[in-house]
Amino acid sequence: MTSFSSGPPAGRRWAAHRLALLLVAGLLQLALLLGTYGKLLGHPGRYVLVDHADCASSYYSLATFLRQPLRQGLLEHGQNYPFGEYIFFTDIAPLVSVPLHGLVQAVPALAPYGLYLFEVFILAGLLLSTLLLLRILRRLAVPAWLALVLSVALPWLGPQTSRLGPGVGHLALAYTPALLGPLWLLQGLHRARRAGQPTGRWWMGLGLAAVAATWIHFYYLGILGGWLGSFFGLWALREALAGRPWRALAGRAAALLVALAAATFGLLLVLDGRRAERPVGSGGYDWIEWRFQFTTLFTGHAFHKVRFLLERVGGVPYESYTYLGAFVLYGLVLVGVLAVVSWRRRQRGLPDPALLPALPPATDGSREFVGLLLLASLPLALAALGETIEVDHGGYVVTNYLNLFLWVHKLTERITQFRALARFIWPFWWALVLGFSWYAGLAWRQARATRRVWLAGLWVGLAALAVVDVLGSTRYYQVGTQLENPLAGPRTNAARALLGWGWRAPGRYQAILPLPFYHSGTESFEQPYMGVDAEDPFAVRTYQLGMVTGLPLMAHHGGRAPSYQARELMGLFRPEGPDPALLARLDPRPILVYLDSTYYTGNTFYRDQLRDRPDALALFNRMPAFVLEQHMRRLAHEGPHSLYEWQPVLPAAAGGGRAAPVPR
Repeated sequence: MTSFSSGPPAGRRWAAHRLALLLVAGLLQLALLLGTYGKLLGHPGRYVLVDHADCASSYYSLATFLRQPLRQGLLEHGQNYPFGEYIFFTDIAPLVSVPLHGLVQAVPALAPYGLYLFEVFILAGLLLSTLLLLRILRRLAVPAWLALVLSVALPWLGPQTSRLGPGVGHLALAYTPALLGPLWLLQGLHRARRAGQPTGRWWMGLGLAAVAATWIHFYYLGILGGWLGSFFGLWALREALAGRPWRALAGRAAALLVALAAATFGLLLVLDGRRAERPVGSGGYDWIEWRFQFTTLFTGHAFHKVRFLLERVGGVPYESYTYLGAFVLYGLVLVGVLAVVSWRRRQRGLPDPALLPALPPATDGSREFVGLLLLASLPLALAALGETIEVDHGGYVVTNYLNLFLWVHKLTERITQFRALARFIWPFWWALVLGFSWYAGLAWRQARATRRVWLAGLWVGLAALAVVDVLGSTRYYQVGTQLENPLAGPRTNAARALLGWGWRAPGRYQAILPLPFYHSGTESFEQPYMGVDAEDPFAVRTYQLGMVTGLPLMAHHGGRAPSYQARELMGLFRPEGPDPALLARLDPRPILVYLDSTYYTGNTFYRDQLRDRPDALALFNRMPAFVLEQHMRRLAHEGPHSLYEWQPVLPAAAGGGRAAPVPR
């Protein structure tokens, strides 16, 4: 087999070539973005990527955070009234939403476009990912044409990007540069140290990039912290075994990881005024639907036109989606076939046909980096499998003692906050795909050098499969997303009609109480558990009322909320009357009550959900009676939808009748 070095070219000509390649890649990706999301990008504020589930809740949290005064700080007051919630637990990317809040408050004309600017930031991540990938691949000496194709294709095929589709959303997790940015800096650090060059700027950049990624979404703290920690540990071990200086490397790596934890988790503990009230652990940890499932590596979506030879029959859980794509999968098949052909010829005493390239020597920088990257991702891949692995449809359970999380879990419940374990497979996906791309570049160069046009054509054909995958993906995102903004007209017209088109009551009411009441985000292991999940269409209608009226919702859709908040709010509906602890938190103004009677006359969503929780079910069944007992005045009625005015009897006014209503 022929060996090819992967050292990088240099000089002015290379600099001009690199700039031109970056420009072409950027323009190609920009054209794909405009072709895919032209409707959203061309109509600011009118369309959104996803209009339901967790994403709709995040949109509402962001919209209400952007409209509140800066003096209210990091507590978002659009939901969970009268408590509110810190933005760190609302999935709105604090690194983006906080500066955006300041911008919108400074330039009020931008207020209607807050969600649009947020989505532009997320989508721009695809463009930035292309530029980062092109630099990463060219440093690995991947041929320019292949690096160009893959740098445009891979951002659309990565496991994070699937969250841009018509699923649950989690748009902050779809920001691929959160992983590729630190990866590019890590590669630069590795190259600089090997070359004996100063590394201070690379260490600083890597630390800042990891901190920034974490403040986009805190799962990146676990993913990046684990990946970087494993990489540096393996790198230092390699240096030590080779008899080279390693202590400075290990010391700087440890300092970086400590600084990362302090600037993210440590700062969060300082900023979160309710840290002592939140549970240490989190429910759903190690749930099979949130663990990585191996078969998802070779099972594509329905929109992928090129199907692999072997696929999973059942559906793929959204958290576990890690399809490698036709380029990698059929590339591995090709490597296997060529390896067998070469082996058979050698067995017959024939010359080696050199159909596959030999790996560069172990001292090669690209080989070392790719090897370390892949090995460093394996501990996270093992963690993504969960603490147990089910065999024979759950008939047997294998304890995954190779899962580091299993051992950490024995020491603290805090590790369970990273409950969606499948997300920890992302580094393995990128390491494997980048590693194969590097090897494919070597193979294509060898085919060219040995003048095997047919073999070089096979590698070009594999790259074409990546293009086919991208075309299917972009079509899927183009058709399945770009929906009308649920928080703006015309989607809010029904809410405006119910309120009356002449609605003018700023300041009269303090909040909206939706019935049936929902409050999700507390942990089920904290008893008595009073959390109730909302049916999605109903939740969206409550968000629309909140946007039209400007009033906060007493309901809540979030994460890691203190359990006493759900208990106090559900205590409104007790037979003996509302919980005095909650009433003491209210002000004297009336509350606007929104009732959808559908859920008490036919729709069984809530009754089905609460069937095994009699205490919560009893409170749910009492909600219509609560309207009568509190002598609410009906303001509007349309079909099953009604609006009422409720004047709570506050504790301070208990001895003298009802609290005086605020004049109209």
